Amino acid sequence: MSQTLPPLITEAAALSVAGERIRRYGMGPALIGAGTDATVVIVAPGDNHGVSGVQDSTKVLLRGDRIPELHSRFEFRGPLPIHVFVRLDQGCLPLGTALCRGRPSAPAGFDHADLELDKPLTRRLLDAVRPVPAPGPVPGTDWVDHVETDPIRALESFILGWFPAEATEPTEEASAAGEPEDLPEALTAFHRLARLRPAVHRFRNPVLKQPRRTSGPRGGRMVFAVDGEGVRDWSIPWPPQEPGEADPRVRLTEDPFFEDPETVLEEEPLSRFLLQYTLYEAMNAASYHAYAYCMPTARLAPLWSMLRPVPLSPFLPTYTAEKFFVAPELLTTVSGDENEAVVAFAALHRATLTPLLDHGFRWFRFDG
Repeated sequence: MSQTLPPLITEAAALSVAGERIRRYGMGPALIGAGTDATVVIVAPGDNHGVSGVQDSTKVLLRGDRIPELHSRFEFRGPLPIHVFVRLDQGCLPLGTALCRGRPSAPAGFDHADLELDKPLTRRLLDAVRPVPAPGPVPGTDWVDHVETDPIRALESFILGWFPAEATEPTEEASAAGEPEDLPEALTAFHRLARLRPAVHRFRNPVLKQPRRTSGPRGGRMVFAVDGEGVRDWSIPWPPQEPGEADPRVRLTEDPFFEDPETVLEEEPLSRFLLQYTLYEAMNAASYHAYAYCMPTARLAPLWSMLRPVPLSPFLPTYTAEKFFVAPELLTTVSGDENEAVVAFAALHRATLTPLLDHGFRWFRFDG
């Protein structure tokens, strides 16, 4: 049975749902009507990731200038309902009522709100209000050819392909100022690439612009990356344990500020570890994600024809032990065993995720 869309109404009719003494406000491209009976939100259609509009089947985002007088209208369970509409060419399409799941705590700071629809949108309705655009330039996967023979080259190809160039780039003089010296080749390459693609210095778990030298019961080490919450870090022996060691092993240190912290030796040497780390953080930083519920590993079989394995050991083996797979413009991790597995995807464009619906997985997040 084909799904039908709710009938369109005029903008005036949509605003009338708010009741009498209505006051109109603009927040970004959204129109908000505040009346005696309800609050009406009318958003623009489109793939408005991160700005006012429909984000997925349940989430609607408001973002724009500060409007302190609207703060009380967007309580979690306020006294008045919130009705959401999308403005299409022929009229306004009702999406139903919503709860506010997030907003600034102070009225003076009210410049955004996260709304959750009481009833999730059907796929047809979602495609009508948030049509999936064609993907832009698609990074390839040829860099995988170099992982085993030249991991630094693989790292370079991946970073330059996945992360876009930014509008303003530092001059050579500014780039060289304060740059770390005497680093292993792989770290030197990473910092050089960070000058070309500054996004890699904005990872959730950052690679330090200035590695930190420290000492402890197990000798000196150079900390080059840290967990964003400070509960672990990654380091290499410093000074090198063997003179001229070009690609040292990496140590993961838990609770590094304890007197005698636990240390685990990573499987991969520094050059390959930095590629692992970058793939992991690129997934975190991607614009669009899809996370499936745990499923029988056999259910993943159709994916193997489209995904290319990255020849690296599982990342964070004491935690999730995720193996990396790639396809053009798609990063994937799989964690599990021969019986059950968890799969996650990350993409730069929403359209790259949409075909995954054909596999029939159960999703607890799907941005496509």
